[in-house]
Amino acid sequence: MTGTTRAQFLRRAGAGGVALVAAGSVLGVAEGTALGASSSDADIAKLAATAELLAIDFYKHAIASNQLKGDELAYLGGALGNEQAHYEALKGVLGSATPAGLTFKYPAGSFASRQRIGKLGEALETAFVGAYMGAVTALKSNELKGVAAEIGACESRHLSVLTNIGENMITVAPNLPKVLTAAQATAAVKPFIA
Repeated sequence: MTGTTRAQFLRRAGAGGVALVAAGSVLGVAEGTALGASSSDADIAKLAATAELLAIDFYKHAIASNQLKGDELAYLGGALGNEQAHYEALKGVLGSATPAGLTFKYPAGSFASRQRIGKLGEALETAFVGAYMGAVTALKSNELKGVAAEIGACESRHLSVLTNIGENMITVAPNLPKVLTAAQATAAVKPFIA
């Protein structure tokens, strides 16, 4: 796996019709480097924190749009909480170097309908999942690799729901199991082994 460069991250987001502008140059943190090439763990964590700020902003706008109702709206509220927790976890690693105070903009009408929100969210979450998958192989710290894998799995769940919304399907929020140790996983599947 080759990882994700800043350009790929932005191109994937752009493929969904979203133009992203962050105040300052925080998105330039990983410019020119694949997440596995010569980026430090701090550089990767800064890029991830920037992505989390974008995700928080997206979910706030999506919720405020009043385009989603019932279970979907509740799911987006939960997803917003996940993104805030991810950002706080990264802030715990980066301390004062954590990107903050960024502003983002979206094309006109991005939040005008349920389906447009879904398509935008799908583009963003696709980029986020890809970035976290790249981070798992690029990070040097095993502890951070575990955090990246856990966050990536959560982002994948968000991607699934937003893809359904974007395709105008009825969504069912998937449940993501807790992280298991090897012993716990063995105990869970052992009853099925003949």
